[in-house]
This record gives sequence, C-alpha cells and structure tokens, in this order.
Amino acid sequence: MTIEEAFWRSERERRLYELREKALRDELVMMAGARAEGRTEGRTEMAQEAICKHFEARFGESSLDLQKEVKQLTNPEVLAEITNKIYTAASLDDARVIIEEAPDD
Repeated sequence: MTIEEAFWRSERERRLYELREKALRDELVMMAGARAEGRTEGRTEMAQEAICKHFEARFGESSLDLQKEVKQLTNPEVLAEITNKIYTAASLDDARVIIEEAPDD
C-alpha cells in the first residue's frame, strides 16, 4: 500500500486535510476581497474568523479560550503569519505556542 492509499483510507487524516484546504481557500478568498476593497478592518476580522474556525474544527470547545486570544489580535500581518503556522499544530498546546509566539500588535 502506498502512502497515498493509506492516507485516503484514514477518514480522520482525510477530514483534517479537507478542513485545512477549505480554511486556506476561504482565507484566500476573504483576503482578496478585503484587499480589493482596501479595508484593513475587514481583513483583520476575516483572518480572526478563519483562525477561530480552524481551532473550532480541529480542537472543539477546548479551544474557546485560545479563540478569545485570537480575537484580541488586530494586526493583519500577524494574523496572516499565525494562519500560515496553525496548520502545523498537532495539538491545542502547539496552537497555543503559535499564538503566544506571535509578535505583539
């Protein structure tokens, strides 16, 4: 069995992959729309929402405190950096480290 076959047989891994891909596509569409309108505030809210949705899908209710922290961040560049890194988080603790290590606004 190839690695690809093993991957597609694992429903959990496939679902996580699909969620990551969907979140990334959603973020790209939202960011493009915000850029086109020139609204930094809109970009910030959309990035916060994308990160929080990822945490909710991945870690459920146990991520609520971390989601609150994300909603306090307002720098679109910092949020974009977090978005790029959250897909590597294997656990809620990993996600927390990513948020904590993000530069201050």
